[in-house]
Amino acid sequence: MELREYIPVSWPPNIWAELGLPNEDAQLREQVMKGLPIKVLYLLSSLMGVTQASMRDTLRIPSTTFQRRKRDGRFTMNESNRLYSLIEVFSRATDLFEGDRKAAVEWMTKKVRGLGHERPINMLVNGNLILTHLAVK
Repeated sequence: MELREYIPVSWPPNIWAELGLPNEDAQLREQVMKGLPIKVLYLLSSLMGVTQASMRDTLRIPSTTFQRRKRDGRFTMNESNRLYSLIEVFSRATDLFEGDRKAAVEWMTKKVRGLGHERPINMLVNGNLILTHLAVK
């Protein structure tokens, strides 16, 4: 029997911290109510490896509205709530796939039998998470 050195799995850094958002619920809720900064969408788009256009489509923000938000520098409370929901699903899916963000994004964007053949990313409705069970295949 050969002895091998234990090398712990390296998880990616905390998604919330990478996005510049607090981990504490009350502070995060306050930021969502004020409106999340537009840069959060840019950072999340980069972390997920998806285009900003597909991110806007997922969040149901028309391009003309997005241009106004860019000028203002912030999303509205409702848009921020949808963005928060997307971040939460991405964070939980990343945990489900043991830190593999690429696998998490693939799962979020493919139809899942356990969710009635829906895409998890399409189950964000009005900023409310409709995920009672995260199911794979």
